Amino acid sequence: MRLNTSIPPTPKSSPKYSTLGLIGGDAGGFPNGRRVEDDVVTIELRAIAGATYPLVSPGYQVDAVVSVLSDGLTGKSVTSKPLATFPYLGVPYDGYHHPS
Repeated sequence: MRLNTSIPPTPKSSPKYSTLGLIGGDAGGFPNGRRVEDDVVTIELRAIAGATYPLVSPGYQVDAVVSVLSDGLTGKSVTSKPLATFPYLGVPYDGYHHPS
């Protein structure tokens, strides 16, 4: 992974902040570094489906299905708050039990 230090981090209060990183219009997010909140799986799915192709070929029209691809873990399903001590991230869901 590369980090372009000439791109400043995007504060959460900024209107450009997006958990979809570069494909969400936020150059300070993934793939330029990795924030805990970035939805990396969804970003990768959309990139593989062609969302990044217009960056190299502006005339390319992306299929509408690309904007709905997701890993399914957005919104209410991801509610864990950072812990006060290391490792700072909560325990991931096991796949069998779902928080209510």
